[in-house]
Amino acid sequence: MPTTEVAPRPAPDPSTRPTGRGVTLWRVLGVSVMLAIALFWLWIFSGAAREQNPDFLADRAWAERAERSCAATMEVVDQRSETAGRDDRVDRADAIDASTEDLRTMLADLRSPLPDDDGDRGVVEPWLDDWEQLLVDRSTYADAVREDPDARFLTEEKFNDPLDRVIEVFADVNEIPSCGPAGDVG
Repeated sequence: MPTTEVAPRPAPDPSTRPTGRGVTLWRVLGVSVMLAIALFWLWIFSGAAREQNPDFLADRAWAERAERSCAATMEVVDQRSETAGRDDRVDRADAIDASTEDLRTMLADLRSPLPDDDGDRGVVEPWLDDWEQLLVDRSTYADAVREDPDARFLTEEKFNDPLDRVIEVFADVNEIPSCGPAGDVG
C-alpha cells in the first residue's frame, strides 16, 4: 500500500480567528434590555412616576376654606354626641337629627361658592351629592334608633364601598380630613 502524504495544514492566522468577543445583535439587544429595565426602576423609585389623584383639587383655597368650615361643624357634632349619651335612644336620635341639620348647613356653606375650576367642580359636586345622600341615610337611621336601640347604620354603596367610606377617601385625598363623615352614627 502506497502511502500518501497529506500536506500539512497551515497554522491559522491569529488575527482572523474568532475570539467570541465580537459585537453581535444578541449582545446589543441584551445590554439594551438590561439598561431599559434599570432605567425603568430608577424612574419608579425616583418618584417621577407618581401622579396626583384625579380627585385632588387644584383650588387649594377652596380646600382650606372647606376644612375650616368642616372642622367647626365636626366640633359641634362631637360635643353633641358626647352629651347625648348612648342609653336613651330618643336622646341619641334627637342628637343625630340635630347634627344632621348642622351638616346640612355645612354642605350649604361648601356649595357657596364652589371651586372656580371646572375640573374641581366636576369632582366636588358629586362628592357633595354623596354627602346629601349620607344625610338622608342619617335621618333614616335616627328614625330607626327611635324604634330599635340596636339599629345599624346602613348607607348606599358607590364603587363597591359604603358611601361614608367614599366621602372619607375624597376628604383624605384632598387633605381636608374634617370633611369626612361624622363619627356619631353606627
